[in-house]
Amino acid sequence: MGRLEGKSAVVTGGGTGIGRAASERFALEGARVVIAELNPDLAQETEQFIRDAGGDATFLQTDVTDEDQVEATMASVMVAHGSIDVLYNCAGGSITTDGKVDEIDLDAVYDHTMSLDLRGTMLCSRHAVPHMIASGGGAIVNMSSLAALNGVNMHVYSAAKGGVISLTRSMAASYARNGIRVNAICPGFVLTERVRERFGTAAGERPAQTDKTARRYPFGVGEPHEIANIALFLASDEARMITAAIVPADGGMSVY
Repeated sequence: MGRLEGKSAVVTGGGTGIGRAASERFALEGARVVIAELNPDLAQETEQFIRDAGGDATFLQTDVTDEDQVEATMASVMVAHGSIDVLYNCAGGSITTDGKVDEIDLDAVYDHTMSLDLRGTMLCSRHAVPHMIASGGGAIVNMSSLAALNGVNMHVYSAAKGGVISLTRSMAASYARNGIRVNAICPGFVLTERVRERFGTAAGERPAQTDKTARRYPFGVGEPHEIANIALFLASDEARMITAAIVPADGGMSVY
C-alpha cells in the first residue's frame, strides 16, 4: 500500500519543477492528485505522465492569486473526490528584478511576488481548510525558502517567504484541534527548470555556479525529487507527530 493510498492531494504549481516532481511522487504512492496549475501545457504533460504510469491525476487550471479560481478549484476537488486530504502549496518563485529594498522597482516586484508567494499560499489554504475540517483533518505543506532563513539580496522574495513561515506556524496552532497539520519546507539551491533556464543551462546539465556551491556546501545542490520526497513524508501519516515544523532542506546552507 502506498503512503498516500486513497488520499486526495492538491498540488499547486504541479506542472513543473518541484511541484511536478511532487505530483508524480504523490501519485506513485497512491494519491488522487489534482494539479492546480496556471500553465495548461505543462500541467497536461504532468497529468499524462502520471496516467501513463498508472496513476490518478487531474489538471485544473488555477491562478493561485485569483480567489474565485482557487475557490472553484477546491470545490471541484470535493465534487470529484469527496475530500481534500493533502494540500501542497508549491506554486511560487522569485523574479530576476528583485533586489535590495532601496534599489528595486516596487511596482514591478512587490505586488507580483507577494501575491504569488504569500497571497497564493493563503488563498489556497483559506479554501481548502474548511473542507479538511469537515472531513476530519488533513495535511498542508507550504513552500518557503532558504531566502527566509538567510540574508539574501532579494528583499521582497525573502519577506514573502518569511511570511509563509509565520503563516505556517499560525495555521498549525489554529487548526491542530481540527486534525490539520501544517508544515513548511525551505529549499536551498534546487535545479528546477526555472533555475537551469536562469543560468542558461540545458536540461540534464549542471550550471557552472553549482560547482562552487557544492564545494562549500557538500549537500547544498539538490534536485526537485529530493524536495518532493520531503513533502511526501510531511503529507503522509508517518509525520503524524509533526506540525508547525520549518524544514531547512538546504544542505546546511542556512547554518554554515
